[in-house]
Amino acid sequence: MGPGGEIDLSLLTARADAAAEAGDAAAAQKLYAALLQAHQQASGPEHPDTLTARYNKAHWTGEAGNASGACTQMAALRALMEQLYGPGDDDTLALGAKHAYWAWRAGDVAAARGLYAALLPAMFAVLGREHPFVLEVRAQFATCVALTGDAAEALRQFSALVPETERVLGAQHPNTFAVRTSLAAMTDQAGDKTGARQQLAALLPWAKQVLGPRHPITHAVRGNLFRLDQELEG
Repeated sequence: MGPGGEIDLSLLTARADAAAEAGDAAAAQKLYAALLQAHQQASGPEHPDTLTARYNKAHWTGEAGNASGACTQMAALRALMEQLYGPGDDDTLALGAKHAYWAWRAGDVAAARGLYAALLPAMFAVLGREHPFVLEVRAQFATCVALTGDAAEALRQFSALVPETERVLGAQHPNTFAVRTSLAAMTDQAGDKTGARQQLAALLPWAKQVLGPRHPITHAVRGNLFRLDQELEG
């Protein structure tokens, strides 16, 4: 509290940020909720500080284990941001991606796929197809496509993503490795065992060099290679 009994917003912000930095999701959620209430009282519901506190509260609600709550909060905040700044605003687009992400995390993969599909054309128009954040959102969309059982469309999405991600982020970037791994998985699901094996064989040296030979992901790549070898030989 300040000298007159008012809430010290700077101190409360510092405490919330410290909890977030420490990874204490439950504490961060409670502190950002208190900060949101304080900003609403001090500046109103549409002040930038209030909007930031709403975002942080929603994010840490999800990180604390309430993905459904985070999804609901992100959806409401996105609607408000569209009213205030328009649907093509960078922050509004980012909130759209977060809304879809938390729908996915809440288990509603079909809804998440729809949200990503509706969002991406606007992101392409404002940021471009190869903006690093757009590439990340495209990978999330492709993953949701795969999780809804549409292996052919997921294969198409990841096939387009791999060269673009590698061109923008570089061959050694973790996100490049992730989309290449997903492409190999979709290639395998599509029945092209030889193609999937070739893709995984190309990934294994990177995994050994960057992650180390004993890293779980390296083991997973090696295990999938062994499985494919067995299936191709059998």
